[in-house]
Amino acid sequence: SSGINAEYGVKDKGSKGGMGVTLLEYQGVADTQAHEKLVTRTVVRAHVGSNPAKFLSDLGFKMDYEVVMKGKRYKTKQIETTIYKVQKVPKQGDTTNVTDISSMSLVEMSMQVHNLADPSIVELLNLAETLKPIVKLEKYDPNRASNSK
Repeated sequence: SSGINAEYGVKDKGSKGGMGVTLLEYQGVADTQAHEKLVTRTVVRAHVGSNPAKFLSDLGFKMDYEVVMKGKRYKTKQIETTIYKVQKVPKQGDTTNVTDISSMSLVEMSMQVHNLADPSIVELLNLAETLKPIVKLEKYDPNRASNSK
């Protein structure tokens, strides 16, 4: 079947003058062919006010599932490394009784570049090589994952 796989993350940036500001991040379809060792995708970020669910609903999106990603984020220069567990939300909006989906943690390394010729990509690849002895790193292919369901 055809369609667009999309993910979004909501990050509360706190209060500014009494109003909560929410940053919505839309991650486009992953391109696994653009680079031999990396997955690339277009990312669009926008401030959407205090009700991201209504904003997305108004654009025609429907809630598919809800998870909590609990972990830590580290940043050095341009590279962002996130280590987290994915937790299942049993009832939409109720994050009090979440359960781990797996006993394993996920490690995600990312950086933003304007093109694949950017020399800073080498830093990301070097970090991946450094982590190889302690982390099983794979190039995630969302097409392969959706076909195995």
